[in-house]
Amino acid sequence: MYFYLVNSLKRRLILELKDSFKEHPIYNKVVPYIEDKFVFTERPQYGIVIKGSSANKVSLAADNFMGTVQSHVMLAYMGHPTYPLEWVREDLRAVAVDGYFPTVAGVYYMEILKAPENNSDHGYYVLDPLLTVTDEAVLQFVTGIEREAQLQNIPLKGTVRLWLDHRSLLTENSDYTVNYQNGAITLLRNFTSNSVLNADYRYPSASIGPVSFQWNQADFKTLPGVVLAFGKRAVKGDKVAIVVYPDRVDAANAYGGKFELTFELNVIAQDSIQREEITDFMIMSLWGVKKPLLEFEGIEIVDISMGGEVEETYDEVADLMYYNTTCSIQLRADWEIHIPLPLTISRVQQTIPRPEQQAAMDLFFATYPVLAGRNSTFEKIQ
Repeated sequence: MYFYLVNSLKRRLILELKDSFKEHPIYNKVVPYIEDKFVFTERPQYGIVIKGSSANKVSLAADNFMGTVQSHVMLAYMGHPTYPLEWVREDLRAVAVDGYFPTVAGVYYMEILKAPENNSDHGYYVLDPLLTVTDEAVLQFVTGIEREAQLQNIPLKGTVRLWLDHRSLLTENSDYTVNYQNGAITLLRNFTSNSVLNADYRYPSASIGPVSFQWNQADFKTLPGVVLAFGKRAVKGDKVAIVVYPDRVDAANAYGGKFELTFELNVIAQDSIQREEITDFMIMSLWGVKKPLLEFEGIEIVDISMGGEVEETYDEVADLMYYNTTCSIQLRADWEIHIPLPLTISRVQQTIPRPEQQAAMDLFFATYPVLAGRNSTFEKIQ
């Protein structure tokens, strides 16, 4: 929270001050000396130092729950949680430009091949896509006794679901069989003429990568429309899944609130008049010009206060002084975290009361976790 909120706001405040002072005809020379803490190798003639002071949490709810996020993309863990990705989001700009979600629906399995060891180092990952096909037209019966059909792709074993006239789910090995080597379908019984067969299934595609990444960086390009946000917790061998849906689904629970943060702005100058003019311009720029712009982005300037003046000896022999003014600015900004909700049901095991008649059946759902028709037996969701 400290790095992602406090440090980010501090860096944004520095950028806004630099943007204001670069337009000043006299004090544009201050721009290189607007920094975080005293990082100067030599004491400058004038400058502004921004330091973090304190932060107070503003709760919007007792448990900080804000609501459920709907998205085309979802982060899912495999086996046990690993954290090479801090979060995934859909890139709204890409969706707005194309008018549809640009990445094909499916499950994209990510594996970390090499993890970075420092800020400048590069890590590498690979994506193995398992693409989703929904409502593929397979066959329209003419006589009803047709026996052969063909899928457009070679499916993953156990994922093929055939629908008769878009509403009746057929049973594999009872109504049809699938050759998982070439995608051929063999029908085992007669059907009504003019009926239509459609298929849902998943099929593997060529791997993507290796793709490079760095600490605390986001990848917008590998999966168009998907933002992959990397933190600093990637470990070689980590595996997660990025699930892409053709429609928006409940992807995560959002928890959040607001923080009120106070920053100290220390203005230093060798001339008392310069110090006062720099301070005055800084306050008026933030309070008058930057305030509405920042608030439009959700960063609210609550208050700016002016502190006292301090004199510091710069050169005792020449009797030169440094003049300091300390101001404080109070900002209010949102914080939010998303907890993934991997809701896709991939397998349902039916347990029939008589042990000798136990059977297992895999159910495949392309978009929503909906059971098509209930029965009187106990259904155990795995």
